[in-house]
Amino acid sequence: MAALAQPATTGTAHWVTFMENLDLQFNTPPYFELVISSETFTMGEVLFPSTGYSIPFSVEAMQDTVITLPTNVYYGLGDEAVFEHGMMVTSDDPVSVYAYHHRLYFSEAAMILPEERLGTDYVVLAHEDDLYGHPSEFVVLATRDSTTVSITPSVLTAGFRPPGVPFAVLLDAGQSFQLKAYGDLSGSRIMVADPAKPIAVFAGAQQAAINCSMAADDHLYQQIEPFAAWGHTYDIVPFKDRGGDQVRILASADGTQVSITGQPAITLDSAQTADVTIAVPSRITSSAPVCMGQFNESQSCNPAIGDPCYLYVQPADRADHRALWSALTGAGTPHHYVNVVAPGDAVPPIVHLDGVNVSGQLVPMAGAPEVYTAQFAIAEGPHELYCPTGCLGSAYGFGDHNSYAFHLGYGPAQVHTAVQEQDTRPSATAIVLAAGGILPARTLGSGTWIRLAIMDATGRQVLADDPGDHIMLRLPPGHYVVHVADRTGAESTRRLVVEP
Repeated sequence: MAALAQPATTGTAHWVTFMENLDLQFNTPPYFELVISSETFTMGEVLFPSTGYSIPFSVEAMQDTVITLPTNVYYGLGDEAVFEHGMMVTSDDPVSVYAYHHRLYFSEAAMILPEERLGTDYVVLAHEDDLYGHPSEFVVLATRDSTTVSITPSVLTAGFRPPGVPFAVLLDAGQSFQLKAYGDLSGSRIMVADPAKPIAVFAGAQQAAINCSMAADDHLYQQIEPFAAWGHTYDIVPFKDRGGDQVRILASADGTQVSITGQPAITLDSAQTADVTIAVPSRITSSAPVCMGQFNESQSCNPAIGDPCYLYVQPADRADHRALWSALTGAGTPHHYVNVVAPGDAVPPIVHLDGVNVSGQLVPMAGAPEVYTAQFAIAEGPHELYCPTGCLGSAYGFGDHNSYAFHLGYGPAQVHTAVQEQDTRPSATAIVLAAGGILPARTLGSGTWIRLAIMDATGRQVLADDPGDHIMLRLPPGHYVVHVADRTGAESTRRLVVEP
């Protein structure tokens, strides 16, 4: 099995915004905090591009800094709201960024992607309100001026935009556009034609009850990954002491076969979702790329306190050596946890939590014994997760009718995956690779690239990458065109055939 270099969620530029929650006249106003961590001492600023206002910060090596944003920083109000509250976190050295939305009974949090991980093609994973009919929603944040965003909603929107009919929005850097619907906006498509103008997308629900017919709802807020970053294999660890979580799976292609440890297989078509309940650590695999979210159920239907939260789950082939973050109680989430997924072999891998070796508490996953998992209760405050061979972690917290959850990030650890590196010798007319294989820069006549884009037979961009030397082909079988610009400024185009 080939060890694949991993993308990273650390970076020197991160874009952040928030989404609308409960009416600001009720239930105390929200406030917002950013947790910025680094393995080296660094300095930076939180910049509001629309006004030029900035907040300088510094981070000590192997620590994090918590920034409480000004009280006038809110979200846009209403459907199709355009607002100026987007932020850019810049730093001299790579950092991780986590965003907290604190509010009594309505908290949430998210891992923030660096600019290098943003894209121009997204399919939304959101959630409807199972009880009251509060809207699902998403927010699009522009990182460049004069960004034209094409949005195709999957359902009738609150402003009567019909499903399946695209419309365009023009945004400048730091501006956000919020769309709401009383159905589930999952499957909505968001695209930008210009690959030099990536966008950040946040999705979830204004407030939602999940899998429960009694009064208990919460805000759902996560940053979602571009379509090209979806995966085939996911390892799900339930939230601790919940009795099982709802996992929503969103498919990229018609006829996608989804296998779940200990459960019947599912077949999904493009942009279709399925909800399953995961009560024990489980592996989910798919024949075509999928994305998925993990949702805590409403407190009224849970064995312990804690309302709905949304965790955007990362594929199993991503990992990191170390995560640094702070668990914040905020406006009512005093019980904090971290889940760990660590690839191993016959014995558990080495994992340290806050300097303590916790490897003995890892348990092999049923159906995937080379994968080890654990759930840990942790205290409020700063934490460190260290895995020399790489692991995945997610942080979350619960309180009375309140919750938050976020992924701890990935890269640059290398993990062994079930994807074999394919023969990369080009044929006389095209590069031929197997689905799930790796396309290295050398096949394109270059040692590395500054920009790569792959188009399908209709000319639609289906995969893109910023500076790199290889890319995993998360594409269904078919014929494609690869356009690449290398560091010398030379550009080239090659045909690509992806075989089953």
